[in-house]
Amino acid sequence: MRNWLRRSRRVQSYFGWPVPAAVRTASRSRMRELMETARTSGFSRKGVGLDLDAGETFVVVPYLPEPTPIKSWICLIAAFPHAMDLPVGERPRCDFARLDIAEADFDSLSPAGAKVRDQLLHWLAWEAYRGHRNRDKE
Repeated sequence: MRNWLRRSRRVQSYFGWPVPAAVRTASRSRMRELMETARTSGFSRKGVGLDLDAGETFVVVPYLPEPTPIKSWICLIAAFPHAMDLPVGERPRCDFARLDIAEADFDSLSPAGAKVRDQLLHWLAWEAYRGHRNRDKE
């Protein structure tokens, strides 16, 4: 029931648009399929720079709707070359890319579990802080 509610709930994206609340995850093979679909469907964002061979965990966050060529979500992909559990003292690494994902394909992705969402929040909050701190030094 909780996953159903999360799947149907909307939140406000950074840009102010309502987007699905549920952050999704994708396997390496599924991400490869999504990138191929984006390439063959004429989507603008095709995951350029995403290293599928290096990624182990792929997190999909929608941030804008895209009405053409078909209804889709513009998504931010966070690719982690490691699992979500790290040894003490090891810092997470992450690469980012943008990818257009058709609504039906997006809906077929698994919602991220609570552990992944919580870990992602902590890691990305630290990345945001580092970016803010570096901006202040300029």
